[in-house]
Amino acid sequence: MASGRNLLGPQLVRCCHRLDRHVVARTHKSQVQHEDTFDQNNLLTRGQEIAVDVDESKAVFVELKPGQASLHHVLLFHGSEPNRSDDRRIGLAIRYIPTHLKQAVGQRDWATLVRGKDTYGNFQPEYVPKRDLEPEALAFHKAVSEEQVRVLYRGTDKTAYRA
Repeated sequence: MASGRNLLGPQLVRCCHRLDRHVVARTHKSQVQHEDTFDQNNLLTRGQEIAVDVDESKAVFVELKPGQASLHHVLLFHGSEPNRSDDRRIGLAIRYIPTHLKQAVGQRDWATLVRGKDTYGNFQPEYVPKRDLEPEALAFHKAVSEEQVRVLYRGTDKTAYRA
């Protein structure tokens, strides 16, 4: 098994040359309205932006150097300036949830159990590949991606990511 240092090291994950991020403390306590922009320059699936006025004077500046990551509550107001480097920006979301929760939208969802026992069965287990680019793993990825497109783009005419 790879160590955390290897998984998050600058040789594997690079957040541009530097990522300037702003967060607003204590905004994680309730869900706010979002607006779908479908802006091609927004990395989020629907180009989501919060549809509330933000007091920029309360924003805290956080500088992430290459190889660093930001861990924060999903509801925390957060954002970053456009990527002006020649390198790509990569976003990765990992959500830890208890097994009694279930997907509110869509027919099915998958998860990896990281601790304990799942007595609810609300998620199908993710396929664990045995080698790189294994045909079964690629087929699993395709099936999951197709279901996620249906869920993430529900109510729109979109049928594929960035279509």
